[in-house]
Amino acid sequence: MQPTSLFHRPCCWHMLLAHATEVHDDVTNIVTAAMINRYKLFISSMTPDVAKSAAVIHEAQVYCKLNGISYNKSQFFERLAREVELQGLKYLPKSWRNLRDKIREYADGTPIKELVSPKNEGNQNRAMFANNDLIKGWLIELADTQKNYSYAFMYRKIRTICDQYSITNVPSQRWVSDFVSRPETEFLIQQRYGANTRFNHKYRGYTPTQSALFAGDCWDIDGTRVNIIDHRGTYIDKSGKKVTGQKFLYIIAVRDVMSGHVLGYEYCYEESAQAVINALAMAVSNAGYLPYELRYDRFPGHNTEEWAWVASGMERAGVIMTQTVKAEGKAAIERWWGTLQSVFMMESDYYYGEGVKSTRRSAHRSKEYVSAMRQQAIKAGFSFDDATRETDKILTAYINTPFSAYSRKYANITQSPFQLHDESDKPNTHACEDYQHAYLFGLRKGVSIRNNMIQTQIENATFYYGVDDVEIIEKYTGVKLMNCFDFEDLDRVHLYDGETYLGTFDRITTAQQFGPNKDMRAVGKIKAINEKVKDHRNAKMTEIAANKEECLQAVEEIESAVRATLCGRHDTDESATISPELGSMLGGRISKHDHEAAETAYLHEQWSDEDEDITVNVRKQY
Repeated sequence: MQPTSLFHRPCCWHMLLAHATEVHDDVTNIVTAAMINRYKLFISSMTPDVAKSAAVIHEAQVYCKLNGISYNKSQFFERLAREVELQGLKYLPKSWRNLRDKIREYADGTPIKELVSPKNEGNQNRAMFANNDLIKGWLIELADTQKNYSYAFMYRKIRTICDQYSITNVPSQRWVSDFVSRPETEFLIQQRYGANTRFNHKYRGYTPTQSALFAGDCWDIDGTRVNIIDHRGTYIDKSGKKVTGQKFLYIIAVRDVMSGHVLGYEYCYEESAQAVINALAMAVSNAGYLPYELRYDRFPGHNTEEWAWVASGMERAGVIMTQTVKAEGKAAIERWWGTLQSVFMMESDYYYGEGVKSTRRSAHRSKEYVSAMRQQAIKAGFSFDDATRETDKILTAYINTPFSAYSRKYANITQSPFQLHDESDKPNTHACEDYQHAYLFGLRKGVSIRNNMIQTQIENATFYYGVDDVEIIEKYTGVKLMNCFDFEDLDRVHLYDGETYLGTFDRITTAQQFGPNKDMRAVGKIKAINEKVKDHRNAKMTEIAANKEECLQAVEEIESAVRATLCGRHDTDESATISPELGSMLGGRISKHDHEAAETAYLHEQWSDEDEDITVNVRKQY
C-alpha cells in the first residue's frame, strides 16, 4: 500500500504546525475566569473586589489539584503572583510565597474569609519602606552580588547598617524577602545566580520559532550517556592502553526535527568523529536521502580530517551544515533526551534515573534499588551487548508509540514518529545513491585498473572486481584512482577519479578448479569482459583504418585536381592558373613560381581594401 503524504493528512499536519507556534498561558486563564465568572460564588458575602481575589485563590487551588502542581515548586506561583499584580487585584499578597501559602491553606480547608479580607489592605510596614530609596538601594547592592546572599543574611546586614546610621525604623525580615523576590527587583538582580542557570532563564532572550514543516528539512545529531546501569567492558583509555572496567553506554543519535523519528544511531563509550559518522551513515542509509540541513555541536573530533571529508562532501551535495556551540542551537533533540528518560527509559528494569541535577521527585530511583539492580546486573554478566539490546528496546518503543499516548502538547497526534516521517512529503531533501553513500561514509583506498579488473587487499585478503566498462579500461588503465566501498558489503565497489564518479563494479570470486566446491563461473565472467574489450579494441582499429583511408582518398583527389589543372595549363592555355587558395596549399607539389604567384594572389584577397592598394613583395616576406 502506497504511504499517504502529509498533504493528504491535513489534520495532523495543521495540528503540528499550530502546536509549533501555540503559547499556553494557564495563569492568564485562571485570573480571567475568576474576574469574569467565578467571583459570583463569593459575591453574596463579600464586596466585588474581595470576591474577585477570593475567586483567584479558589481557581488556583482547583488548577493545582487537577494538574498535580506541587506546592514545593515555584514556577507556577511566581507567574500567578506576577499576573495578580499586573491585573491590579487587591487583598492578595505580592509575594509568590505568601500567595502560595494562602492557596495551600485553602486547599487544606481554611475558610476563604480568613485568607482574603479587607484587613490585608494598607499594611503600614509596607507603606513605611515602600519609598525608602536608601534601604532599597542597600538591598539592591546586597542582592546584586553573585555571592548570592540569603534573605536572612541580607536582613541582618540591613539591620546592622541601620544601627550604624542611627535609623530606628528597620524593615522586617518578611519585608526584606518580599522586596527582593518582587519581579521588579529580580529583573535588576537576575545575574545573582550566575549566567545561564535555571533560576534566571526567564530573563534570557528568546525568539519563538516554528518547527520544520517537512521530514528531511532538518536533522539534529547529538550524543549522551544512556541512563541504564553500567556494565563490564573493554575499552581504550587515554594512554592508548586496552583496559577492562565498569563503563556506561553512550549513544549518538540522528533525529528528524519535523517527525521526531530517530533515523540513525551509534553505540560507543565516548563521542568521537567516527561514532558520529557511523550514526549519520546509518541515518542516510535508512532514510535514502540527505537532509536539507544538519545541525551538530562541537563534538570531540569535529576538527578531524574524517569529519572534514564528510562535512565537505555533504556541502557539495547541497546540505546546509550548521555548527552550534550552545545546546539551544539544537533544542529539539536536547528536550527529546528528557522525554526518552521520563517516558520510555522508566520501563527498563536497568534504568537508574535522570541526571544528578534533576530535582523532580521521580527523577531518581532509590539508592537501595540501584544497589540491588547493580548486583543483579553483575551476577547476570550484564555486558555491552546486553546494554545495547536494552537501549534498542527503548528506542523501538519510542519510534513506534503515537505521540497522543504520552504527550499533552501533541494529544491529538495519533501517529508515531515513524509514521509521521514515512507519510510526510520530503520536497527539500537531496537524493543519495549507493555510490554517493560509499564516497561520503565508506572506506576509501587507492587502486589501479590492471588486466581489466581491480585487484585490492582488504583485511589481508585479496579481492577482485571486474571492470566491464571498456571506455573506463581504455582511459584509466594504470592510472591511480580512488576505490570506495562499504566494509559490510564487499560485493561491489565504486570507482572515483578525484570527485568524479566513474562507475560501480561487482566482485569476481576466484575460480575453484578442484574439490567438491568447484566453481568456474569466474572464468566465464572474465572471458566475457576480455571479449568485450577485444571487440572494442578491434572496433577502434577499424575506425582508425577507415579514417585513414578517407584521408588518403582526399589527398589523392587533391593531387588529381592539381595534375589536371597543370596539364590543362601547359596543353591548352599558358595563361591559365590554379585558384589562389589551392595553390597556396600545394607548396612542393607545383613549381616555385606558380606557388608564389598563388600565395600572392591569396594574400591580396585576404588583405584587400577599397581605400588602399597593398603591394606584396614576395622576396621581402622571409
